[in-house]
Amino acid sequence: MHAFRIAPVLSMAALLSVSGGCGPASSGKNAATTDGVVQWRVPDGGRLPHAVIDDEGTAHLVYVQGEPVEGDLMYVTRGPDAATWSEPTRVNSESRTVTGIGPIDGGHLALGRDNRLHVTWFRISPVEFFYTRTGADGLEFEPQFGVATGSGAEAGSTLAADADGNVFMFWHDGPGEDAHRSVYVTVSHDDGLIWEPGRPVSAEGEGACACCNLRASSDPQGVVRLSYRGARDNVHRGQRLLTSRDGGRTFADELIQPWELGACPVSTTTLAEGPTGTTVAWETMGQVYFAEAADLAHAVSPTGNATSRRKNPTTAVNHRGDTVLAWADGPGIRSGGTLHWQLFDSDGQPLSEPSGGTETIADGSVAVTLARPDGTFAIIY
Repeated sequence: MHAFRIAPVLSMAALLSVSGGCGPASSGKNAATTDGVVQWRVPDGGRLPHAVIDDEGTAHLVYVQGEPVEGDLMYVTRGPDAATWSEPTRVNSESRTVTGIGPIDGGHLALGRDNRLHVTWFRISPVEFFYTRTGADGLEFEPQFGVATGSGAEAGSTLAADADGNVFMFWHDGPGEDAHRSVYVTVSHDDGLIWEPGRPVSAEGEGACACCNLRASSDPQGVVRLSYRGARDNVHRGQRLLTSRDGGRTFADELIQPWELGACPVSTTTLAEGPTGTTVAWETMGQVYFAEAADLAHAVSPTGNATSRRKNPTTAVNHRGDTVLAWADGPGIRSGGTLHWQLFDSDGQPLSEPSGGTETIADGSVAVTLARPDGTFAIIY
């Protein structure tokens, strides 16, 4: 692990202190709740889940298993009426090539044309961003290959896919300080077979926070978005949103919310598609937020008082426009924290009080949320 990943953030030592933390994750039975949310544990003690759900209601999940620096990426499914996960299969064809140290790592998957799964992850030493996809039969993953290498990458890659066969893969990289980093993209127009050369797409001078993750999505209209944390002058570390309306050829770069900070907070962000557009979730100063991409000025945060830093937000939106926001309460970087969530209606008004606070997320891991076809939500942790 690189030393600056566990350094306290300047001026926020109490909030981000690495002392203390939560204990090991409990065995945690899968339990339905009364507010339309079901909780699912990652199987076999896995960590760093990422999931998508198809139109039939089957959840597709990838997660890291094994050593933090040299782990493997596993894949399972869960049908709408299934009581448990399927038997796991390994995604990476070359064993021990997946980095899963902390919340910014792990794999990311997307559903593309004809429900083909696309997956990306990275290895920190030597730095390489990998990609694979399911074959034409949809049953097995093809051999992995490196799409790009990096010189100073500390966070994993992300991708988005659309119904026309376009796949967009993003990462941030660059030598030296965070202020000199950029977000890069490479695009495939044939379902991930051939990739264009990678190129920087974030605004010049905005930088990219090295140890904060980034997340991408593509909406039904083909608009591609990416949420990332900037690092202009190594101080202006606000959350930012890249948007492309021309198939990834050009991107607009706008500020979601400012955060003046002298060091990387090691934060995460997520994107979710809903009936009225894309929703983005992020953290600022120990509080988590979500907003529609088309209306970033109206950010919503959970009610109640936090017991610790609120971090690692994840969101999903159902067919009615209701939103679930889940997060962890926990100090520092390594603690997974305790799982919490709250439901909101299409206007951002609370439908319930914050729930959770009893189940612990594994150290170095996060939760992920899904909106199910029946309008309920699943939280996987």
